[in-house]
Amino acid sequence: MNNFRQNLVHFVKFVATAAIALVLVDHSAAGPVDSFDDIEFWVGAGGNRAAVAIDWDKNSTATPALVWGFRWDGTATGQTMLSAIVAADPRLFVKSEGHGALGSAIYGLGYDDGDGEFALDDETTFDEFGFASSAGPADSAAALDADDLYREGWFLGYWHYGRAVGNPYDGGSWKPAPTGMTGRTLSDGDWDSWVYTESFAATPFAVNPVAAEPPSSAGNADFNGDGAIDGTDFLAWQRGFGSSGNASLEQGDANGDGVVDVADLSVWTSTFGAMTPPPTAGAASAVVPEPSAVGLAPGIVTFIVAAVRRGACRQGGVAWK
Repeated sequence: MNNFRQNLVHFVKFVATAAIALVLVDHSAAGPVDSFDDIEFWVGAGGNRAAVAIDWDKNSTATPALVWGFRWDGTATGQTMLSAIVAADPRLFVKSEGHGALGSAIYGLGYDDGDGEFALDDETTFDEFGFASSAGPADSAAALDADDLYREGWFLGYWHYGRAVGNPYDGGSWKPAPTGMTGRTLSDGDWDSWVYTESFAATPFAVNPVAAEPPSSAGNADFNGDGAIDGTDFLAWQRGFGSSGNASLEQGDANGDGVVDVADLSVWTSTFGAMTPPPTAGAASAVVPEPSAVGLAPGIVTFIVAAVRRGACRQGGVAWK
């Protein structure tokens, strides 16, 4: 288990001591992606940006490639980015195992249709972050729900990993990655591609890119009314956690149900970094669901997001070895 996964699990145990039920919105994608500015689902915080596009249907314009963004400081790899995104998006799943000199191998990638019931016909179990480990190559599993996206393979097909030189959707070009994701060191502005193919050619790359949508939340998490949703608001929620019986906004009740619980923390995580007008009675402020590093360490923000957005209903092994 790498440091990211260790820190993530430890933080979840601190924040989420009870099971968390998530209400997922039935939207998989927003608009087309031509640049970083079109990406809606960002994970992490920092001065560097990269993106990953996942394409379940090679060369198809009917099934979009979904695109997520990743922010970081310091050093990060393709595995760091994919791991953080899978942990943060409750609809995204990965079946993986360490394999050979290239490090962790991807056997399967899945995406839930929004009903929160993603499952495979081989009884694979996923942990609370959407990871499952496989003792060896996997080839034949399928999603039980025909509306879910899932492809897996190793001998009969495989997930091809690519990287871009420049923006591949605005004059740049894709190339096969010279290493696996474990050995791929990210630079600011990078793009990664994952495409399932049965041809075993090293040429397919993600096409028809659209922005993956973050889980939406209604409410106002500016608990102290200073016009910014930041770390001080998290502290207000922490102090008020467990309050019931007409709990107030100032105590951490973001959704107005009179109780301060993990649902209110979910509103805070999905709107962290947004600037809001001063709150008024009965009115929710407009927010932008893109993370920044205001008031909390960037890594902590990522851990909180993953803790809330992933339910505690899945059980399974560690994906990254």
